[in-house]
Amino acid sequence: MRIKRILLASTLLTIVPVAAQAQDTAPSDDTATAADAPGNAIIVTGSRLTNPNLEQAAPIMAVTSKDLELTGQVNIESVLKDLPQLLPGSTAASNNPGGGVSTANLRGLGAQRTLVLVNGRRYVSYDTNQVVDLNTIPSALLERVDVVTGGKSTVYGSDAVTGVVNFVTKQDFEGLQANGNYRLTGYGDGAQYSGGILAGKNFADGRGNITIYGDYMRRDAILQSARKYTATTQTDDGSGGLTSGGSSYTPAGSISLDGTRYKFDQNGDYSNYTSSDAYNYASENYLQVPQKRELLFAQGHFDVSDHLTIYTEGQYIHNRVKNQLAPTPLSGSYALDTDSSYLSSSSQSLLSGYDTDGDGYTTASVYRRLTEVGDRISVMDSKAYRGLLGARGNISGDWDYDAYYSFARTKQTEYQYGNVSASRVAQALKTTYDSDGNLVCSDTSNGCVPLNIYGEGNISQAAADFISIDTVNHSTITEQVASGAITNQNLFDLGAGPAGIALGGEYRNERGTYNPDEALVSGDVIGFNASDATSGGWNVWELFGEINVPLLADMPFVDHLDFNGSARYSKYSTSTGAVGTYSAGLVYAPVKDIALRGQFSRAVRAPTVHDLYSGSSEGYETASDPCTTDAALTNSSLNASCLASGVPSGKIGTEYNGGDTQIDSYVGGNSSLREETADTWTVGAVLTPSFLPGFSFTADYYHIKIKNYITSVGTSNIIAACYGTASNGWTPYDSSYCSLLPRDETSYTITGAVDNLSNSGGVTTDGVDFQASYTHELGFLADRDGRLDLSFAGSYLNSFDFNPFSSIPSLAYNCAGKFGLLCGNVYAKWRLNGRATVSTDKATVSLAWRHLSPVGDDDVSTDYSVERIKAYDYFDLSGQFQIGDKLTWTLGMNNMFNKKPPILGDNQEQSNTYPSTYDVYGRTFFTSMKVNFF
Repeated sequence: MRIKRILLASTLLTIVPVAAQAQDTAPSDDTATAADAPGNAIIVTGSRLTNPNLEQAAPIMAVTSKDLELTGQVNIESVLKDLPQLLPGSTAASNNPGGGVSTANLRGLGAQRTLVLVNGRRYVSYDTNQVVDLNTIPSALLERVDVVTGGKSTVYGSDAVTGVVNFVTKQDFEGLQANGNYRLTGYGDGAQYSGGILAGKNFADGRGNITIYGDYMRRDAILQSARKYTATTQTDDGSGGLTSGGSSYTPAGSISLDGTRYKFDQNGDYSNYTSSDAYNYASENYLQVPQKRELLFAQGHFDVSDHLTIYTEGQYIHNRVKNQLAPTPLSGSYALDTDSSYLSSSSQSLLSGYDTDGDGYTTASVYRRLTEVGDRISVMDSKAYRGLLGARGNISGDWDYDAYYSFARTKQTEYQYGNVSASRVAQALKTTYDSDGNLVCSDTSNGCVPLNIYGEGNISQAAADFISIDTVNHSTITEQVASGAITNQNLFDLGAGPAGIALGGEYRNERGTYNPDEALVSGDVIGFNASDATSGGWNVWELFGEINVPLLADMPFVDHLDFNGSARYSKYSTSTGAVGTYSAGLVYAPVKDIALRGQFSRAVRAPTVHDLYSGSSEGYETASDPCTTDAALTNSSLNASCLASGVPSGKIGTEYNGGDTQIDSYVGGNSSLREETADTWTVGAVLTPSFLPGFSFTADYYHIKIKNYITSVGTSNIIAACYGTASNGWTPYDSSYCSLLPRDETSYTITGAVDNLSNSGGVTTDGVDFQASYTHELGFLADRDGRLDLSFAGSYLNSFDFNPFSSIPSLAYNCAGKFGLLCGNVYAKWRLNGRATVSTDKATVSLAWRHLSPVGDDDVSTDYSVERIKAYDYFDLSGQFQIGDKLTWTLGMNNMFNKKPPILGDNQEQSNTYPSTYDVYGRTFFTSMKVNFF
């Protein structure tokens, strides 16, 4: 008789990649019986079929609740970001850009292409991209986390382009449990606290259950000034080293007249500005973003009969996150009083020399860090709730049904402090003298107070109060889902086992609004990025089907051969219209010890509300103006392009932009966007050798190609299209892109670059995932159920090719093994982790290892001071002890050898490095307790 191929919880012949204990390849008979009981549904990620005998062809990973406990992490994102198949998305270290959210990013293809589910169903989104904030998912309530790689649009619909992350909560919990967790860095800062209560009760002789969980979490801030390696902004020194740098927007202030920059001292005297005068903005920025969260999660079910089980879920999350940046950088062209008493006589003469019409005012580009106003602070207050009501049961015979409706809404209010009114700055800078000889505003309305921008500390408190403006932004994201399916786990049998089928339909409605403060909409705010209002929505009607058929079994050279296929038809209310997706796969095991598997999937991602309708938002993208380089003087083609763009010949090759490596840019939606189409295929092998009990190994090759990839291509790429690159002799690829790079008429800097979302030339990536586990009973600890668990998982990235422009294929680049401004992240070729665990019935000791291979800079046309980041290895040590029957105590440390992050200059993300990839906090200690009261 063929060995029963059961892998409970969708962990088909896979192992836990960061597991403290490898999962068994087959549950006990008691487990299987419990799963078959009324009201208990096996949650199989990646399929609507729940027959545990049916195997999937797509690779699946799982992280168990004990794995989560042994990491000591309060938020689930800190665990997921270390899985080899995920690149870090937004994390607690994301301050600018940031927003205080945590996201999952499979394959580094964007969080909006990774679908996050809870118990196999869509969860509450935090933004109009329909992305789930992982902060809203309670780790203490989780039974496990499943990660399915490969397109799953046929099963779950749009968003599942790169795969699915499914959080499965504890089912049928009975009792009262309290948990608490505390973390602290080795520097004595960044404390994180969490505490929760889990209560569950079975009733009606086990036919029903209700479970409620509530927790409170707090995370303290860490400033970049708290670490030597992040306290000062680092920049390339031009000689292969790093030096203290920063922004040309200094507290002392400077102005640009005909492309020449002048700085001021406290007495109003001027001198020439140099890049060595740059302002260090790093110290005020957050290295760890502070957070507070209250969460309430409830779930329940009741078996009315074999034909009807009613189930429900509800969540309420109140999340508050604070971001902090250095004070507002004032920039823009302003009319300055040439005889202002704030200026020395020499400075008055300087301005008067540019007063061409003799009206007493000179227009100049102003650069001033408004430190007197204070830091820019954003407090995001988010309240999210979700309700779900469903019914499942048997129709007749082997036909079952499952249908539900869910409603989710997130309301966010953002309070911004430290902003400045551009109109009031202009009013306060245009001064004159009253009849008593006092310097006053030419326009005295609104209680105007003259603004002294000449010299550090010279802005009075009254002037700072006059130009300051606090703003409040509101956003609402709503999602409704109505879904139903009928299944038959025993449709027919070809002699190799029962076939299963699922048929169903789904309706989804997505709506989002973003209402920024009127001052932001008007463009009057200087400080946090200005943005326009967003409002829009769409709906989709879908039909889907799935089938899984055992074809052959128990034959020579065929232990079993299974086929699975699925398809989905979707009709969107947007320009996407009607689209279809499909998937097919095979699992072939020639003998019991070896299984081969392969799958092809066509996935589709329709543009989101954000993609289609988001208003223009201002930001400062890291990019270099080629007209400031020496090449602009020696290369005739680049020189001609710079002249054509409006840079005078005498300014070409000079630092008329103050040496800044950031360019003012705008990103917005595009209602003409087409849907993305992704083709994914995987092929792999599963080894479970009978001669080595407790060992398993899987390896899978994957290939993903996404057409019409929706993205903002990046200001640096737009510059390359307009001006060319060093590698092509600075010959413009397409001069039409130059219109997206307007220059200021006074300072000649690129200001207001247009980087709206578009359908790019696409992304193609491929690589290999592999996992291994080994479990061995320890004889010398036999009386204590001793065992050794070894697990190892890794991912090899062979290629990651991105083409920003469909019309310019020569600008495509490969991010595999690279980092930098083009790729925007660290795409290490090898991402590995492993864990070794020794456990008894009373104690567990576990050592985990994480590895990132070396990476090189992605821009071959530019030589940066740091062109290569060496390999990085981190080690975590933890222990868990069972004290009596009620108390479980866990303690340990992460980054036990206090590994420092790589420090970079001009080719980094933030904090002088990539803080979501490399540990910026240092050694961290944690302890937690779990108490079962009954």
